[in-house]
Amino acid sequence: MGTDGTAVLAVEELSAGYGKVRILHGVALEVRQGELVTIIGPNGAGKSTAFKAIVGLVRIWAGRVRFGGREITGQPPDAVLRAGLAYVPQGRIVFPQMTVLENLEMGAYLISDREQVGVALDRVYALFPILKERPRQKAGTLSGGEQQMLAIARGLMTDPKVILLDEPSLGLSPKNVGLIFDKIVEMKAAGLTMMIVEQNAARALAVADRGYVLELGRNRFQGTGPDLLRDPEVKRLYLGG
Repeated sequence: MGTDGTAVLAVEELSAGYGKVRILHGVALEVRQGELVTIIGPNGAGKSTAFKAIVGLVRIWAGRVRFGGREITGQPPDAVLRAGLAYVPQGRIVFPQMTVLENLEMGAYLISDREQVGVALDRVYALFPILKERPRQKAGTLSGGEQQMLAIARGLMTDPKVILLDEPSLGLSPKNVGLIFDKIVEMKAAGLTMMIVEQNAARALAVADRGYVLELGRNRFQGTGPDLLRDPEVKRLYLGG
């Protein structure tokens, strides 16, 4: 749990959508310093839309987003990133023709000081030693799990205050799913503050401090990871049990 209990990122009464279609209806979320918060729910619940609205990729219709004590509602993605909020979209998005190192350097494009980039590289290599072993390898030739690690590592290059991971285990083999969840646990142990949208609900709740269940763009349940895992309604509706 957070040390002081105040939210680093707070989403209040968020409504957003695409065109004229409203996807989110007054969603509320928060993450405190050092927490790992997970968002689960069925397909079409608005989980990914919530992340896109927070980082300025989807227009917010109503409500507000506060980050680090100031309002960032509706700010463009580069301003949100500069403020210290990183977002790793779903789908293992890497630059396939570029090397591992070049991909990581792309993540540090906001940092002009080369020495600082070196420090950032050391930090992500400590978390992802497999990337350190192959800086010159083309990203497109990495396995699915390695590409996802690279996508996450690139998001960490700016040393964000909070990182949003959208479906980090999507489309990975069971072995690689395990690997990515191990890395998420390591990232939390290293002091990172994270919010994760995840289809793999039981596994996500098992590693989370707190969780939210969204359904049809609304908050349905919230609680600690263990409480949600034990909740008979959550189990029946979302955990296949």
